[in-house]
Amino acid sequence: MISSHQPRILLVNAILAATLASPVLRVFFSIVLLLLIAAAIYMFRNRKKFFSHSGDPGDTYASANLRLWMVVLILIHAIVVTAIMIFEV
Repeated sequence: MISSHQPRILLVNAILAATLASPVLRVFFSIVLLLLIAAAIYMFRNRKKFFSHSGDPGDTYASANLRLWMVVLILIHAIVVTAIMIFEV
């Protein structure tokens, strides 16, 4: 038979587990943030190689610029969300 205190005990255990996992999650998201920043620096330094106009008939300067900004926007959002996760955890 389930006692009336069991749901309360489960809730307390869940809160305790979340508070104990918080430093581990902060370290994890900090490492992810550092990796994202390193990837952003690498992509910025090699942007000509990755996103330049190739000279193909179907490739234009506008499409090369669009490729660059699509990746940059995704990277910025990933960095912002990861930074928020560090402070929310």
